[in-house]
Amino acid sequence: MNRMLVHSIIHKRPVYQQYRKWFVLDEDFSWSLDKLQQDVFHCLNQSFSIPIVFCDACEANKIVSELGEEEAEFLQYAAGVYWREVGIIFIFKFDEYLPLVETLFHELRHVMQERIPFYQKQFELDKRLPYEERKTEQDAFNYARNHLTKFINQGKKQLLL
Repeated sequence: MNRMLVHSIIHKRPVYQQYRKWFVLDEDFSWSLDKLQQDVFHCLNQSFSIPIVFCDACEANKIVSELGEEEAEFLQYAAGVYWREVGIIFIFKFDEYLPLVETLFHELRHVMQERIPFYQKQFELDKRLPYEERKTEQDAFNYARNHLTKFINQGKKQLLL
């Protein structure tokens, strides 16, 4: 997806915070975006250049539609989604910090899966399976859970220092 097109479509809306390629389009987002990104990337020991947009599902559908893709109805139940076709992660639930971090780990794992040959093929196979049976989702949930534990333990170590 054209990076400038994504950027211009996002900036048609009120952007309450921006840090690099992370954008907050919801005035109720209460976290420091740069601290959040640093916390997540530090725990993962890597950074990502994919845009991440914090907004509601309705806004995500509008953005995707402007990028020429079909809207999705299932978004209202999701905490976040990696929209592979447009190369954007949307995060919809961000009231609590630890669940937010876990959702980011989950969605970023999907980005990582794109570089793993097994999962590259599995994305297409998973489209035919119920959500709970998808190998890409099972892997992302396990990855997120493990890294959230690591994240919490790192935080405890920081408190002790």
